[in-house]
Amino acid sequence: MLTIVLGFATSLVYGFADFFGAIASKRIPAVIVTFVSGLSGLIFLFTLTPIFGATFGSQTLLWGVSAGIASAFAMSCLYASLAIGPISIVSPLSAVVSALVPAAVGFFIGDRFSGLGWLALGMILIAVVLVGFVPGEAVRLPSLRGILLGVGAGAGIGVVLICLDASPQNSGLGSVIMLRAVSAALLGLTMLVRRTRVRGNAQLRDSGAASQASLGGFARKLWLAAIVAGIFDSSANVFFLLASRVPGGTLTVVSVLTALYPLGTIVLARVFLKEKIALIQQLGILLALGGSALLAVA
Repeated sequence: MLTIVLGFATSLVYGFADFFGAIASKRIPAVIVTFVSGLSGLIFLFTLTPIFGATFGSQTLLWGVSAGIASAFAMSCLYASLAIGPISIVSPLSAVVSALVPAAVGFFIGDRFSGLGWLALGMILIAVVLVGFVPGEAVRLPSLRGILLGVGAGAGIGVVLICLDASPQNSGLGSVIMLRAVSAALLGLTMLVRRTRVRGNAQLRDSGAASQASLGGFARKLWLAAIVAGIFDSSANVFFLLASRVPGGTLTVVSVLTALYPLGTIVLARVFLKEKIALIQQLGILLALGGSALLAVA
């Protein structure tokens, strides 16, 4: 039961992070938002080390660095796929793939369930699609590039979960700290490369300068949203570690529950932006709750 609660908490908090990240990205370039959130999340993790501890053995470094590289790849693919759209297809696609990849690995390493367990996991995967569906999107098929980027994003997120699960049980937050540090470093390098390219082109230099000038005028709440996104994202990483390390916390179960992260986003959108939750999303929420309850029993 504790695994279900922690796995469900992981999905909600990941969704909270996506909500605040999306708010900040409306005015601040996404790569900058991700970089700022990565740094704030890293600092937040250091404040938790007195509670959870952190060791950095060879295995911790291996899985932490691998997770950081996979995270940077996943976020790059995710933003690109959402930009191509349609979001109503690409978003659920990446979420489902992010569950299927670790679930396949979990089955390979010995995760087995009863008939009720498989039924519950199937219900949750269907709920992921329904909850992640964005009403109002024009009904059109995504391009091949959009599909590949969506699959790449989901696969990258799945690899992150696999790496965190594989990190040593006694490493505390070591693997998550390495994840955030490597991801932030790669994103910082990306920003430097982009800035160099802008300086190398006169026309882009002018537009880049105007863009940088406008950055200084952003409301503080946008930067605060980016910082909060990082704190929530790191908190979700911690919840995932706890869920995967408690007795019965299999990679398959926790990963499938984590894929429900769109739920957290639509909940905050309802609370803060007064957005209506569509009927199909309400059905997805009910199915997710029912599947989680059945999984706890199974």
